Amino acid sequence: MLPVLTKHEEEPMNRTLAELDREWADLDRSPATTGALARWAQEEPALAGLGSLTVVLEQRRSSREAEVMAALARLAPADELAARTLLQALVPGLLKMATTRCADDPLAFDEFVSLAWERIRTYPSMRPGSVAANVIWDVRKRYREHRDIDDPASLGLEPSPIDTAPSPEEILLGSSAIHEVVAAHREGVIGRVALTLILRTRVDDVPLEVAAAEQHSTARQANCIRWRAERRLRPVLGMAG
Repeated sequence: MLPVLTKHEEEPMNRTLAELDREWADLDRSPATTGALARWAQEEPALAGLGSLTVVLEQRRSSREAEVMAALARLAPADELAARTLLQALVPGLLKMATTRCADDPLAFDEFVSLAWERIRTYPSMRPGSVAANVIWDVRKRYREHRDIDDPASLGLEPSPIDTAPSPEEILLGSSAIHEVVAAHREGVIGRVALTLILRTRVDDVPLEVAAAEQHSTARQANCIRWRAERRLRPVLGMAG
C-alpha cells in the first residue's frame, strides 16, 4: 500500500499518482495483457504461472521478488508493458524518496518517475544486484545532477550520463515520427514547449540541460514536461501503454 499523503504533498504529486493508478487499472483489465503474460512466461520462467499484472506486482512482497524484478528488467527495453509493470512496482519506493528526502521540491516525484522510466527502458541486462535498488540509486543520482544544473552558473557543465543506450522512445521519435509529433502539437495533444523539448533532445540530440535553458526552464522542469508529453504521444505514435 502506498504511503498516505499529507495535504502539503497532494499537488502536483497526487495528480501523477492518480494518473498512474488509472493507467495501471486499465492495463490490468486489458485483454491484451493476457497475451503479454503468456509471452512473458515463455521468455522468462520466473514469470510463469502469474495470471495477472496484479499477481506479478504482488511478487515484490514475496521471496521471488528479485527474480521477478530481474525478469521484468530484461524484458523492459523491448516490451513497454513489462517496463510499465516494473515502474509500478517501484512507485512506492519513488514516493517514499520524494516525501522523505525531497519534501521541499513539489516536482520531485514527477521527476523521479520520468527518470525511472528512462532507466527502466535502457536497463543493462547483465547488471548485477537488485533491480529496484539499482534503479532507485540511478534516479537519485540523476535527480541530484539536475538540481545542481538548476544553478545557472553550472549550465555549461554536462553531467555524465548513466549510459549511452537509446531508449525505444528516442529511437522512434528520432526516426519517422517527426511529422506525427508536430501534428499532435497542432491538434493540442502537447504544448509548444513540450514539442520543442522533444525535437531538440530526441531528434537534434541536444542535451536536456541545454534545451531547458533555451526555453528559460530548468533541467528538472524540462524533464517532467517531456515525460508527460511523451505519455500523451504514445497513442498517437502507435506505442503501447
